[in-house]
Amino acid sequence: MTDIDKNMESKWDADTREIIARAIHEDYRLARANEARAQEPSMEEWDELRDDLKESNRQQADHILEKIQHIGYTVHKVNNRNNKPITFTGEEVEIMAKMEHDRWHTERLRHGWRWGEKRDTSQKISPYIVPWSGLSEEVKEWDRRAVRNIPALLAAVGLELQRKGRQ
Repeated sequence: MTDIDKNMESKWDADTREIIARAIHEDYRLARANEARAQEPSMEEWDELRDDLKESNRQQADHILEKIQHIGYTVHKVNNRNNKPITFTGEEVEIMAKMEHDRWHTERLRHGWRWGEKRDTSQKISPYIVPWSGLSEEVKEWDRRAVRNIPALLAAVGLELQRKGRQ
């Protein structure tokens, strides 16, 4: 493992973090473009996005490292060859999707959000402020999609995942 790989075990450099956060946000916008909530603040383009929502994307980017390490992967810079994005197993996706929801849930609670039947971003109310087991399959799929896209997000910045022990 190179020095850069050792550094990536705990956090991204600032530029990589920002690029990944922007890519996460664009994927979110793309996935929800046809939904009724297309006019919500979270659907704004990055440059118009509220600071707290930008920071949420950055925290999601940060958490990628924890999730991939938890399932036994390392991150490596790709040099002098084509990047080969991996595909996670169904079990890996499920583990990381639950971790992502737990991260998001904790983040929201920390910022004063609370549960309510109808989503109201101005009042910080969401029907998704529940444990993973309380989510519908449709909502769980949002988190699954996010973690399935991790290899492509990393490939876009010249990084790839490898299962620990493989080089």
